Amino acid sequence: MRPIRVFCFVAAMCVSALAFGQEPARQSPKMGSKEWTELEKTLWDVDQQWLCSAGATPYHKDYKECVEFRSQFWTNQFFEISIKGKVQTKAEMVAAQRVAHPSKGVGPHPDDFKLMAVYGNFALATDHTFLQNESTDGKVSGTETRVLRMFAKEDGKWRPAGAALVPVIQ
Repeated sequence: MRPIRVFCFVAAMCVSALAFGQEPARQSPKMGSKEWTELEKTLWDVDQQWLCSAGATPYHKDYKECVEFRSQFWTNQFFEISIKGKVQTKAEMVAAQRVAHPSKGVGPHPDDFKLMAVYGNFALATDHTFLQNESTDGKVSGTETRVLRMFAKEDGKWRPAGAALVPVIQ
């Protein structure tokens, strides 16, 4: 009987020691609050940095410079689901973008950003993004999309964690 009591005591001590080292649950901001509005502005700014290849963003960079920035800015677990349903990891996206040579002005053009949900250090937002592209024959066209954007807070900074694009069909 004594070994069972000792085992239970040691197990209880281990569990309580683990609980002591845990960070307390953080309260997510309430929709419409000042904190919510400030976080929405912060994440819109992160979105603008993320889409640095578009000519319309305040963080515009040369395409190749933007690709290298993204390779550092995106979280390691970053992934994207394209408008055709293809899932790509961060490594796959960076590799594909490094070999691309888009024309000037071709790229994402976001607007209508809205914070939708916050779960501690993870947030979901949506935006409308016009994807301007160029076909092999040189014609420029575009696709309107609604994008679910995912953000993770790492080391005190919000970073892009993923996206899912849905074409807008009219």
